[in-house]
Amino acid sequence: MEDRSRIRRRRVRKKVHVTFSIPEDVVDLLHSVVEKRGMSDFATRALEAALEEGQQSLKRAYLAANEDEDRKETIEDWSRLDGEGWE
Repeated sequence: MEDRSRIRRRRVRKKVHVTFSIPEDVVDLLHSVVEKRGMSDFATRALEAALEEGQQSLKRAYLAANEDEDRKETIEDWSRLDGEGWE
């Protein structure tokens, strides 16, 4: 059985026209690898992969921070201050 993320990608999604600049040498390389009619699909897949990696990296960082004992101790110290007559 396929996972839901792959199923979602196969559905027709609303497309939005986006304009951005990339270095000329990257464009030249892109044109040498991807046909003109396939540029949007290629860019979409590349962006999705990069964004997925970014999300996974952020998740790993959050999980690591959650295990950091010094961070936990600092939060606990500051939490004690929050209740000490700041009202």
